[in-house]
Amino acid sequence: MMQLQAFVSPKHFTISSQCSPALSQHLHRRLLSLAPLARPLCPPRFRAVVRVRSIGAFPFDFKGGKGMSDFFEVELKVRDYELDQYGVVNNAVFASYCQHGRHELLEWIGVNADAVARTGEALALSELSLKFIAPLRSGDRFVVKVRVSGSSAARLFFEHFIFKLPNQEPILEAKATAVWLDRNYRPVRIPPAVRSKLVQFLRHEESN
Repeated sequence: MMQLQAFVSPKHFTISSQCSPALSQHLHRRLLSLAPLARPLCPPRFRAVVRVRSIGAFPFDFKGGKGMSDFFEVELKVRDYELDQYGVVNNAVFASYCQHGRHELLEWIGVNADAVARTGEALALSELSLKFIAPLRSGDRFVVKVRVSGSSAARLFFEHFIFKLPNQEPILEAKATAVWLDRNYRPVRIPPAVRSKLVQFLRHEESN
């Protein structure tokens, strides 16, 4: 018995050896005419699906956890006691500049660091990465640009940039992670009241 398999059907087409030569030749031609319509079996294709949380969804909706689109800016001036023996701002001082920018941003949003501390909880820095590009010297004026770049249930992620004025010369890039802690210094979910203020700020930012 001779078998011919086609892709157009999951079944096998069988031509019996008992068929007449004319009928066998006709069936053979018929199967060949259907063969070009066949499609080889391929794995299914998958398309990435982006999950977007709605306003008020857990943990909180900073564009589905992505963060702010614009930067909050704070202008500062270098003081002489911030310099090291080389006459430039000490590396450790830049961490303070970034912290000042974060605190000013949070206060603008409506989250006061002192008020949080009085509750016994804390928004504590857990990670900080600094990339130094150029130095600052005594009397230099500069701007700290900071934004919330992302979020999770218990954490806020920040991006910072420092530029020297008036020419906007790049000085520093930094990333930080702040985690919400309870009275036992254990990570907990960001309180609903704080979450609500962050969402309201985002709505205001988007409307402008």
